[in-house]
Amino acid sequence: MKQWITALILLLASSPAVAAEFKWMDESGTTFSLAELKGKPVVIHLWASWCPACRTEMKAFSDWTEKNPELNVVMVSLDQRREDAVSFLKEKEINRPVLLSDEAQARKLGVRALPSTIIIAADGTVSQLHRGPRNWRDESFSKQVLNGLHP
Repeated sequence: MKQWITALILLLASSPAVAAEFKWMDESGTTFSLAELKGKPVVIHLWASWCPACRTEMKAFSDWTEKNPELNVVMVSLDQRREDAVSFLKEKEINRPVLLSDEAQARKLGVRALPSTIIIAADGTVSQLHRGPRNWRDESFSKQVLNGLHP
């Protein structure tokens, strides 16, 4: 039993060494992939309107991205209905495009919880995977994330 629990913890804690072929779509239904950003560092932030931790964290994350406009940031909702994501962003006064994906795509990046933030270095490797909410106003955490974009 102890070995099974240890194996489960390791499985849930693992992250992929190289970013998978992650895909998402915009409001018009156009599909994009991580491959299109090859050679560029990327911050992927996965969230959902029904996620309490996402609801708490999202405004701070959005403010952080505005303080770092040079970054390639992809904020992707795992909501099943586009309208739910649109409503949430309006409610939180976040002026970002609505991008949608699903759980299967998120799992390709090692996501097992929401919100999750994946830091992908320019070489395509996942340098950081943050599961759960983070304090985006914390300067030391911000530096950690920014350093992960250029290991």
